[in-house]
Amino acid sequence: MQRVDGATNNETSTDDTVIQGKSKRKKNLGKPADSDPSSTTNGEIKPAPPKEGESPSLNNFRETLKEVLEEITSLEVNTMIVDKITMSSFDAKEFYLQLIEDVMYKTERGLEEVKESLLNRSTELKKKGALLPQQTRAPMLPKEAQIIDAYRAELTSYNHDLEAYKDAESVFQKRKEAERLFYDRYDPLAISSLDPESKVHYYQEKEIHERFASEQACYEQLSKQILKLNIPKNEATGEVMIDGKALRSLRKLWEFEQSVLNGDLIYAQTKFSLDGDLTNRYLNDLFIPSQSKIDPKLVGLVFDLHRQGVENAQKQWSGLIDTCIGLIKNLMQFRQS
Repeated sequence: MQRVDGATNNETSTDDTVIQGKSKRKKNLGKPADSDPSSTTNGEIKPAPPKEGESPSLNNFRETLKEVLEEITSLEVNTMIVDKITMSSFDAKEFYLQLIEDVMYKTERGLEEVKESLLNRSTELKKKGALLPQQTRAPMLPKEAQIIDAYRAELTSYNHDLEAYKDAESVFQKRKEAERLFYDRYDPLAISSLDPESKVHYYQEKEIHERFASEQACYEQLSKQILKLNIPKNEATGEVMIDGKALRSLRKLWEFEQSVLNGDLIYAQTKFSLDGDLTNRYLNDLFIPSQSKIDPKLVGLVFDLHRQGVENAQKQWSGLIDTCIGLIKNLMQFRQS
């Protein structure tokens, strides 16, 4: 496939492969099932309509409370030791759009999808280019000029996307090649025999490649989670429409991404739910001093901090549940008989 490089010139360059552009993947707008009282207008999911005699405000509050109750059936407490605390703040829409772009341009699967999309765009551009009006007289008719201007705008957008893809593909392949060369160069069984300076260099380089692998796994997992959210778009404006439930889910995904990209480690984790399940997990570094980055004298402090965090979280969780139950009791009086 060759690059289309002229609005009125149907000849193509034979040395420039077309492989760039934004993927035009269609998204399911998440139409509700027939049994769901919700409705969808312009891609926006509407809550169930209020019952007869019930105010819209009360209905909206009830729906919001329902969403909250779905989210507080379990609690997770993580204790992490980080090198730095990031100053970046969470913006749901910005994170969502950036995540879509990162999944497309920083993963092998995403780059393949972009490439396929661009090949399709290139084919369409070549077809359109062959049908362009020929300038056999001057001036051209207004309609012919409009067709050529529209084609040139589409071609400019395509070529811009081409360069962006080439840059992303180049960076990705360089990192993959560096990773391959690194593991080919070192024999894991011979690391202990390296001199001190070579060991330092080895572990520094190893950390870089392990982070690359972690990023790939991170974006692979995030891409699956983001599809489950099924965030709709406004058909008129194309703007993503993020409701309260999606907002909470995106915040969790953002926190997960930040922890992976910053290389944060969870040393202790506690999960418990209303049905009585309780799970405690601890990083083995806490029990194997030779592998730990933490001073053995500080291991006890990690356990103490985690225990205090669990106790505080439990109190807040219980308080939130009590508040929700109180709200439900107060709302019962407004229930229609």
